[in-house]
Amino acid sequence: MFACLCGNSEHLYALASEFSPLIEVAAADTVVFSIAGLNRLIGTQSQIASEISRRGEEAGIQASIGIAANPDTAILAARNMRGITIIPEGRELDILGDLPVEVLPAQDSSLLETLNSWGIVTLADFAALPELGIRERLGEEGADLLSLASGRRNRPLHITRLSDDFSSREDLDYPLTKLEPLLFILSRQLHHLTARMTQQSLAAQRMTLVLDLENRPQAIRSYEFPFPSRDAKALLRQAQLDLERKPAGGAILAVTIQLDAVAQRVRQGGLFLPGTPEPEQLQTLVSRLGALVGPQQVGSPEMLNTHRPDAWKLRAGALDVMVEPKAEQEIARPLVLAFRYFRPAIQARVETRDGVPWRIEAPNIRGDVAIASGPWRTSGEWWTSTSWSRDEWDLALRKESTIVRVYRTIQGGWWFLEGSYD
Repeated sequence: MFACLCGNSEHLYALASEFSPLIEVAAADTVVFSIAGLNRLIGTQSQIASEISRRGEEAGIQASIGIAANPDTAILAARNMRGITIIPEGRELDILGDLPVEVLPAQDSSLLETLNSWGIVTLADFAALPELGIRERLGEEGADLLSLASGRRNRPLHITRLSDDFSSREDLDYPLTKLEPLLFILSRQLHHLTARMTQQSLAAQRMTLVLDLENRPQAIRSYEFPFPSRDAKALLRQAQLDLERKPAGGAILAVTIQLDAVAQRVRQGGLFLPGTPEPEQLQTLVSRLGALVGPQQVGSPEMLNTHRPDAWKLRAGALDVMVEPKAEQEIARPLVLAFRYFRPAIQARVETRDGVPWRIEAPNIRGDVAIASGPWRTSGEWWTSTSWSRDEWDLALRKESTIVRVYRTIQGGWWFLEGSYD
């Protein structure tokens, strides 16, 4: 079944999108959409029409509603009959038969003149003619109009997508210097844009905020999200935390928001896996931490492509989707020790005999060496100003039953305690 809305309102598409994602814009004042499946959610066709009318009245939309088994019959009913018209399948001529043939969308006006010359006045008169004779005398267009007048023309919807430009600009009546009224404006814009995204099953991967300032250059802020989101509150929170940490720097004259849309993230959670925070909430937490300690101090560790031991950096926004490993056959695995780095490495005093460490003294760790393994000479980045070279040793202490790693710098000969094995 299909429903058609016909009225002088620019919000017909938004009203139709509340009931179906399959919408065709037939004309500037007409939209038709599928209502298949709504009987399970709302009820009968009369109840569906009443619900559409109620939603339209709440939104201030006045439109005629036509419901029929095919889109074109629903369009004919909505355009030519006021109020709500419900046409059960097979009763199209009983309800629309008295309409004049002039309501048919004929591309060739001479075709309607021919029908008038034959004495054809209404759709019922036209539908009574034989299809073969109409096809011989009026061609394919005449046969197509005959099937429309009879309520037998069935076709798929030509789905109309809205523009992919999800941007909103608002010029302010007076300059804003405080954050609270600015957040109120941003909230209204974001709710409107995310509502449009929801209609098209899209989400925002990036948000760009442009603030036109009084007697100053524009302030441009860009926010990259680890997961596509269409949660207006979460997006607003990101902008709020950033503006609290780094204000715009002047009176604001206009506000522009641009959302870069991508397909909505769909993820199936495990039935027996523990629940994890929503990505939007986690991103908000990361942004709050960044506002407190600085954005360069928050992120996920990433190993650097170098041979330097313990070389890593923080990668901002590294909230990747965890991919569950495939089940593997259980096999015997060797014992693996975990190494705990001391950052920064602790300077130590190491005594050697014949070049082999035999005693170490460092804060909280000291004693004689039972077993010493090494040295392992490592070096790298000799072509830069941060070149390094050192000898590493693994030492098992006699009394504390502790295994540690120490290294001696080639330049300077200093000893450092790098960490311990768990």
